[in-house]
Amino acid sequence: MTERESPMVTREPRSARPRTFSPPHEVAPGVFLHAAFVNTYALRTSEGLALVDPGFAHTSKALEEVVRRWSDSPLRTAIYTHGHTDHAFGLRSFLESGERPVILAQENCPKRFARYHLTNGWNARINQRQFSLPAPVFPDRFDWPTLTFRDSLVHSMGDTTLVLRAAKGETDDHCWVYVPERGYLFSGDLVIWNAPNCGNPQKVQRYPSEWADALEEMAALDAEWLFPGHGLVVHGKAAVRELLCNTARYLRHLCREVLERMNRGETPEAIFHAVEPDPELAALPYLQPAYDHPKFIVRNLLRLWGGWWNGNAADLLPATFEAQAREVVTLAGGVATLALRGRELLEDGNLALAAHLAEWATRADPSDRSAQELKRDVYERRLANEPSLMGKGIYRAAANDARQALGEPALPAQLRISFGAPEGGGD
Repeated sequence: MTERESPMVTREPRSARPRTFSPPHEVAPGVFLHAAFVNTYALRTSEGLALVDPGFAHTSKALEEVVRRWSDSPLRTAIYTHGHTDHAFGLRSFLESGERPVILAQENCPKRFARYHLTNGWNARINQRQFSLPAPVFPDRFDWPTLTFRDSLVHSMGDTTLVLRAAKGETDDHCWVYVPERGYLFSGDLVIWNAPNCGNPQKVQRYPSEWADALEEMAALDAEWLFPGHGLVVHGKAAVRELLCNTARYLRHLCREVLERMNRGETPEAIFHAVEPDPELAALPYLQPAYDHPKFIVRNLLRLWGGWWNGNAADLLPATFEAQAREVVTLAGGVATLALRGRELLEDGNLALAAHLAEWATRADPSDRSAQELKRDVYERRLANEPSLMGKGIYRAAANDARQALGEPALPAQLRISFGAPEGGGD
């Protein structure tokens, strides 16, 4: 398949239609793409193959089969751009076939794997909620890196040089890969054809400012080809540079707005409601909030620079949610009154405030049907209106909690990908 025929290559990212699945094929000279939500790349060199991001555990056999149909050269090198489960868990089939590649990763990757083992149950439940899975699931078998680095590593494979550079962004163990002889740049999840995933409300710290640093460093390379962790390959120096710089600008804008308001003494809640992404950048097809949400990035920056306290003194050492709810219900004159008012707000389209009333009503009296019906209807409406997958997962879970209390069937999931989506689940 030529570049002109490939649905996974664009020279015009401003007008391209993002996609994350495609039949496996060669997308650039000597570069084979397996796009199964996550992009896995096989790179042909004079000393054998390099595999960038082996992908999911459950696609390992399929990956090996299609790579072997493309090339019978031995697998000499595997690279984890970071340790998320959609990127670093697909080597098993190659290893069981007798391949013994050197496995390269940034030095924090083994620490990530150790933490995944330590918090396996927690991550499994995050995955279930975030991706609407039928049961908690998270892998606990790792193919550990055999060679790690802190800042940078130059790895030679005959006629090909792989330059690995550490970065922080979606994770603290990220790296990107540059092949100077060919102008090839493998960005990992520093580019995902969505708004950057650096605000996830259920995960550990992200690093928006350092993410922008990495994007600008990559843009300065003037690469001819960009091979992202998810989405379309970009061909052409100007197009690559524009996409990287615009994504950096998107993050810089949010960072600047949050920091300036923090330094003026504004409260976290005021900052959350005030800061919006740059509208011109937010309209680009590769910066849509289909996975993460810019408001979540604002929250993450507040946590990064200001700690976890939300600015409300009552929340420093609070009463339980249930105790607060019972007091609100008492003041309102009963659960029925609160549920009725919540229904009025829902009908008026005030979903945010209606959700608060639904939570108070159901926490005060989980057996009250009117309260659970309000909660169900509020979160189903919020689910329908929410663009980000992260928000959808939480709203669907809340609606299903109410449905369970009412004896109703759960809402069907709209995503069925084991162990995750763009970032691969639990962090």
